[in-house]
Amino acid sequence: METFMLTSARRILLALALVIAAAAPALAQGNLAYVTRAVEGDLIYAEVGGRIEAVRYLGVNAPAVEHPSRGREPYAAVARERNRQLVEGRWIRLMFEAKPRDEHGRLLAYVWVGDIFVNAALLHWGYAEAAPAAADMRYAEYFKGLEAGARRDQRGLWRYGDVLAYYRPGGLEASGDSDYQVRGATGAGGRVFSAPAPFIPSVPATGSTGYSSTPSVGLPATAPPPTATRGVPSVPSSRMGTTPRY
Repeated sequence: METFMLTSARRILLALALVIAAAAPALAQGNLAYVTRAVEGDLIYAEVGGRIEAVRYLGVNAPAVEHPSRGREPYAAVARERNRQLVEGRWIRLMFEAKPRDEHGRLLAYVWVGDIFVNAALLHWGYAEAAPAAADMRYAEYFKGLEAGARRDQRGLWRYGDVLAYYRPGGLEASGDSDYQVRGATGAGGRVFSAPAPFIPSVPATGSTGYSSTPSVGLPATAPPPTATRGVPSVPSSRMGTTPRY
């Protein structure tokens, strides 16, 4: 009887080990976050690790509602609304490059909602342009191709002549030593925001992709809100209201 119980215990432990091992790759797929607000077409507030963080989409630029030097850019509200429809009130996964935060303290991330690669979807649908990026930045060429395709087919904002005149092709060359430029044409400029930083983003190891093979640009799936967000403000608490919206 004792031998049987020991054997059963070993089997249970082995089964648990197999379950944990199977779950590990899924856990490595990204940092889970919940979007509380879409601020711009390429900027959101999300609860990450128990805190509200400003998350800037990596590798893309959408028209700014409140640009520090150019003011409201053409169709900024339209791009923000498309982003809101995609992610606001939903669970997302965040993936990072080697430098997970910008000089303003914001997270710089590739964002997935369900199977949708949000950065890529906004480019594919014509609501953003590819940002200047370092030559070795993941998805840089892929993003350029998505923007070129949206321009060619006049999807989204590219169907409007004033948008085509405002956002001329070019400026997509490598940006030297800079890992990521917030706005290639004008630089960061304007106000400064420093988000609280107890959350430590997980970054893929050097030489590994850490990402799914082909980003999807289909329709997003809905997700229930987390109970942890009750009573949590929808904007970052550190220096609230000074977030650069560009």
